[in-house]
Amino acid sequence: MIAKIHPTAIVDPQAQLGDGTVVGPYTVIEGDVVIGADCEIGPFCRFGSGTVIGSRNRFESHCSIGAPPQDLKFAGEATRLEIGDENVFREFVTFHRGTPGGGGLTSIRDNNLFMAYVHVAHDCHVGSGTIFANCATLAGHVEVGDQSHVGAITAIHQFCRVGQHAFIGAFTASAKDCLPYMNTTGNRPPRCYGPNTIGLERKGFSPERRKALKDLWRILRNPKLNTSQALERIRDELGGQEDVEAVLQFIESSERGVVLG
Repeated sequence: MIAKIHPTAIVDPQAQLGDGTVVGPYTVIEGDVVIGADCEIGPFCRFGSGTVIGSRNRFESHCSIGAPPQDLKFAGEATRLEIGDENVFREFVTFHRGTPGGGGLTSIRDNNLFMAYVHVAHDCHVGSGTIFANCATLAGHVEVGDQSHVGAITAIHQFCRVGQHAFIGAFTASAKDCLPYMNTTGNRPPRCYGPNTIGLERKGFSPERRKALKDLWRILRNPKLNTSQALERIRDELGGQEDVEAVLQFIESSERGVVLG
């Protein structure tokens, strides 16, 4: 089935729409846009040049997808926004293309939910299975790992990372990396409260995996150990376990430091 386009929509002849995609009233799709099969696009959306979208995505009304980055150095260069499959974009979300200085690409993978008014800035990279609550905001160059949850009215500073399976509480403002598997909440400064135990259990983490993360956190927050000593002890006592190794690698690769509390 060919794409179904509302008569009031404006679709550039150079845009490519997949079979079964439905375009709602007053939506604008610019040239050099590719939208895959079976996407649902509501009214008053705008898709900027350089945007590539996979299949079975749903866009509610007033989505701004692939607009130019909010970067004073940007001079109109050809950059990209790439979106995977089966994502949901609710009302008034804004997703910007990359910048030449940041690699030229903003990327969103699969099966994510972006609630109303979410903003993802230039050169961000979001994994799969994430949930962004209302008004969650990523500054430029932020990385968000798979299966993480970013709470409402949360702001993540540019060049920060959010680890996989992380839970970021509402109203959090973080200028450091947020640990994978952990609950980070608050602002000025935020604090990490240890493993997101309930969330990990709901996701099917075994008791053994959850216990290993609790033991990791206990050592990491030992007041008698500095961070280097804690990491060494964690590796000695818990090393070789996949989740533990992921946390160790995340901390050791951090350029901005991590939120501990």
